Amino acid sequence: MIAIGNTLRDARKRKGLELSECELETRIRARYLAALEDERFDLLPETAYARGFLRSYATFLDLDARVLVEELDDRTGAEPVVDALPIADTSPVRRRTSLSRAGQRRRGGLRRKGAIAWLIVGALGAVLVALWIGAAWGERPTTLLVPSTTTPASATPTRTEGPDVSATQINLVGSPSTGSTITVRQATATGKLLFAGLIRPGAMRQFPTAGGIWLGFDATTGVQLFVAGRPVEIPGGISRLDISESGVVRPG
Repeated sequence: MIAIGNTLRDARKRKGLELSECELETRIRARYLAALEDERFDLLPETAYARGFLRSYATFLDLDARVLVEELDDRTGAEPVVDALPIADTSPVRRRTSLSRAGQRRRGGLRRKGAIAWLIVGALGAVLVALWIGAAWGERPTTLLVPSTTTPASATPTRTEGPDVSATQINLVGSPSTGSTITVRQATATGKLLFAGLIRPGAMRQFPTAGGIWLGFDATTGVQLFVAGRPVEIPGGISRLDISESGVVRPG
């Protein structure tokens, strides 16, 4: 059995850091970091958040986060977090037709050429995505919006440089270092489930804000939030957000 708390505490002390300094760097409240070091997992919001906090804190301390998270799962009996369920292929079944050997050879040659073309297109797309993510993370985010008591119906969130989305969309981009486990629901914490799973480092998810969005995540350092193309800074310790249809962001 791995001593999770002692491993974290020893690594922090080797770096000569106080909990308050770790709080500033990880954006995780010091009382949650202390709960991890004392192995008081019951003081953390939920098992999913405990896993995320532990992953982020261990990564910050240059520890093997995977081993510590697996130890936490063994103790709590929690199921390991998996990515979103695969989407079934709903394309229509094509009827096979017999081809002559010459036709099969020609078709095979076309497939090979098509595959090469798609590989080239995919490589170019990967380069463009990497450049875009680098630019998005290099951009200084705005602070969390605090709305007034009333919001004009005609108000439209101001757009700045960032992901190319409409004024009724949000983007979630996984942190280059850790990524984050995300739960996305319609309107409220009990609304329709839109997504639940891990957004890996560099990965991106888009959701329309029609009807409002509720977000739950395990670590503020694990994900970057864009609302209508505008980066929004998530203060440390906040693990839930409400986003209105007009793009106003509030702690959930």
